Amino acid sequence: MEAQPVFSPGLEADIDRLERLLRQLKVQYDMFFAGGLKQEPFELRRQVDRLVKMHLNSPIPKYAQRFRFHAVVSRYNSMSELWGKTLRNMEEGNHRSLVVRSPEVRERLLARCKVSNPGNDGEALKALYKRFVNAREKTGEKKRQISYQKFVKGISRQTENLQKSAGCAEIELRLVIQDQKVQLKARPGR
Repeated sequence: MEAQPVFSPGLEADIDRLERLLRQLKVQYDMFFAGGLKQEPFELRRQVDRLVKMHLNSPIPKYAQRFRFHAVVSRYNSMSELWGKTLRNMEEGNHRSLVVRSPEVRERLLARCKVSNPGNDGEALKALYKRFVNAREKTGEKKRQISYQKFVKGISRQTENLQKSAGCAEIELRLVIQDQKVQLKARPGR
């Protein structure tokens, strides 16, 4: 006797819910890229991922349901790829927002690295220092050059303060240009 595929009575409802969540997710990502949301819609994306994974490997007996489900999943995969590319462009400073942002928000990422102990992370800090010096020269800020030792000392102090206040093991250093000035920003590592 041949095994019958399992039929999920809630599949039609799940596909409807998946389409609804995907529309909401697209709207939220559009708002995020336009500057209306401060962070990506991670929770909503997790819900969509869970719903897709739940039915992805299970057999769908009805052709119409299978076609509709795979069409929605294909649309989600295309959108995910587009969102990923847009995020990479934003991190590299190539993103052109449709909304005009205020000058204090406009920044372009030049480099980033994670450090936990600046004394032991020498190679990463040397590369970051070189980028820092080059960026300062390009923006015309070379009149008062900072030595490598002073650079590492400042990062060490910042790392220690952030590790204490945020309770994190490592911090992320981001070298950005904001308002034609080179800045080194630190935040708890992710």
